[in-house]
Amino acid sequence: MGKKRPHWHEDALAAVRALRNDGVISHPTDTVWGLAADATSTTGVQRIFDIKQRATSETLLMLVDSEQALEQLLPNLPEAAWELLEVSDRPVTLVGTLGGQVRHTFAPGMVREDGSIAVRLVSDPYMSFLIQGIGAPLASTSANLAKQPTPQTFNEVDERVTNSVDFNAHYRRADLNSSQSSMLVHFDDAGRMRILRS
Repeated sequence: MGKKRPHWHEDALAAVRALRNDGVISHPTDTVWGLAADATSTTGVQRIFDIKQRATSETLLMLVDSEQALEQLLPNLPEAAWELLEVSDRPVTLVGTLGGQVRHTFAPGMVREDGSIAVRLVSDPYMSFLIQGIGAPLASTSANLAKQPTPQTFNEVDERVTNSVDFNAHYRRADLNSSQSSMLVHFDDAGRMRILRS
């Protein structure tokens, strides 16, 4: 007998198919309800900006599902960053300089002009399945129009957003628990820490 598939397996497969076709999905994250595309897909990432009506200068963050992937993207992270990830009781998004040995070419809108990126390590099995399914980090942002309130749950997402994406995840759609945005912490190349959002 094979391993039993998780209840969300078909839902996640449909999400991966959309992402592989340069699509945009709406899905739950470890923080709020979000939008995602393959971070290497110029078409997918641009569509997120179009859906949100947001300027590409306001770069998106990346979601990865392993410490190895995080370390490849941000190789200059000091020990303090890893300690913060270990002790924090809420999700942490790390900002730092993109490493030079990265195997991916990221879409415009993912890397800031100064060469920095924002990355969050996620542990949710559904999101991990998506990341592994496309073989690249997810481009991620909240599922709201620019300047509008951030949706905590699927029910709070504006219809203009849900009607514009290629796939709306069913996973955790019934969740009514309020979440919060991640802590945003910048580490410069000297290892100095600056909290951008607490």
